[in-house]
Amino acid sequence: MIFGNIESTDLSTIGHEGVRRAIEWAREHDLSALPCGRNDIDGDALYVNVAEYDSKAFEDCKFEAHKRYIDVQVVASGIERIDSQVIAKCEAGEFDEEGDFMLLEGEATTQVILEPGSFAAYFPDDAHKPGIAVDGASHNKKCVFKVLV
Repeated sequence: MIFGNIESTDLSTIGHEGVRRAIEWAREHDLSALPCGRNDIDGDALYVNVAEYDSKAFEDCKFEAHKRYIDVQVVASGIERIDSQVIAKCEAGEFDEEGDFMLLEGEATTQVILEPGSFAAYFPDDAHKPGIAVDGASHNKKCVFKVLV
């Protein structure tokens, strides 16, 4: 996992080119103006899914993971907590190959708070539990950049 701010993070310190490209793209665009749904940047190699939703109570959120894509999550508006844990320390559910999606059970070892401008990148070994409310539910608009591994 990588955590930072899209404006102040030194991109030369990020070792994955696709993650650097996602953050660079986020710097150059008004994320709050993006329409909900999939927005293509570079076909299946790099795109951004945009969603609006209300953050939820901790117990209503689930760990998830992906094998083919890195998630670079950026909150355009609102606030949420994301918990994470390495997949090896979680109990994995069935993997949906077509959706590149798996639910998991486990205990978090890391928590980050995403506010507008901050990002967290989750790699295929990182289980992550997004959408957790911080001091009560908030209405969020979030951009999840999908970076092909």
